Amino acid sequence: MKHRFILFQRAGIFYCEDTSTGKQTSLRTRDKADAVRLLHVQNEATHQPAMNLQIAQVYLQHGDPAMATRTWQDVMAQIVTTKHGNTQMRWQSAIRAFP
Repeated sequence: MKHRFILFQRAGIFYCEDTSTGKQTSLRTRDKADAVRLLHVQNEATHQPAMNLQIAQVYLQHGDPAMATRTWQDVMAQIVTTKHGNTQMRWQSAIRAFP
């Protein structure tokens, strides 16, 4: 099985190239082990596209365990804390209008 993405290095930075389009993208690393891992992820994503969503969900759950229990009310309450003055009052009013 031929891989869609190949790895190369330019000026110490690792890049991957899409062999079907020729597009080159920086992997933003100088560490070869990290670059190889990112390349494998790119290639696996093209071989098993249905699995991508499940893998992403696992990473999100481990990165933020509270995400599964968070509600829109929690999100809106957090947004209000970033606002000031009249804008904050408008947000509070809007949240009360949609319980």
